[in-house]
Amino acid sequence: MGCSEKTTDFSGNTPLKINDFNKAFKTVALPINLTDSNLARYTDSTEIGRKALVQFIPDSIVEEIVSIKDNNTIIYPVLKIEKEEEYYLLLNLHQKNKQALAVLVFSKKNKYLAFKLLTEFDIIHKGSRLYGKSLSINKEPSFLVEERKLGSDNALTYEKKGWAYTDNAVRLIYFDSNNKPESKTILNPIDTLGMKNPLSGDYARDAKNFISLRDYNNTNKYQFFLHFEKKEGTCVGELKGLLTFDKNQATYTEKGDPCIIHFTINGNVIKIKEDGNCGNHRNMTCYFNDAYDKKRKAKKKK
Repeated sequence: MGCSEKTTDFSGNTPLKINDFNKAFKTVALPINLTDSNLARYTDSTEIGRKALVQFIPDSIVEEIVSIKDNNTIIYPVLKIEKEEEYYLLLNLHQKNKQALAVLVFSKKNKYLAFKLLTEFDIIHKGSRLYGKSLSINKEPSFLVEERKLGSDNALTYEKKGWAYTDNAVRLIYFDSNNKPESKTILNPIDTLGMKNPLSGDYARDAKNFISLRDYNNTNKYQFFLHFEKKEGTCVGELKGLLTFDKNQATYTEKGDPCIIHFTINGNVIKIKEDGNCGNHRNMTCYFNDAYDKKRKAKKKK
């Protein structure tokens, strides 16, 4: 770009061709590891204006990246990843006290496909021996964010989240953590809904492992909410949706969601079996496979 006769205007104040826009991002060889310490090495000093993004990305997505009222965020190009069917642009959303990394996905015909804010680096943690965060990008590509904390007792805790573009969205494909969740009350969003249909009710092992079925619009269709906590609370899963029963069987499946779960009710017992990738609804070290007994309805006092 430095050798061009005319400098490209990335502010968006003038019409911008997407091929020229893409030239602001340098193609890099993968894998690559980004941290708060080396991010500046990969970030170009070219500033990208909000008006430039609006020319290629839906307004609602641009608002997620940087609000129209935000005067503090500066957008810098980081890198470009080329694949056979799509390409990826990594943005640095720079503020005074933090930097965020976000990814945009486009088709080879330059059609916008997806956006995801991957992680943030807070300046207060920079160089700390008690805290570390990194973003690793492999050749697929998938984006693995790893966060590590060293407690006062020298115990190391970590959380790892992996993201990838699949089924027309950037989805969570991996999660692992040794953090013990805080003890808190579980909010059941369908708890107060009607239970007149024959299968409606609460099926549970305890207060943290249950599935609730509630009436929908006929005797075969139900709303459900499923929550479990396994491995001493270090592996949690949760899912809400609709089920249509054929006699005693139903299957959860939603367009764009790779997760499939089969439900079977025999007597007062409901069994669930996972079939598909449900990693975006649970930790990676446990599954939805389980069985729960139906709880008796409390009798109303006269």
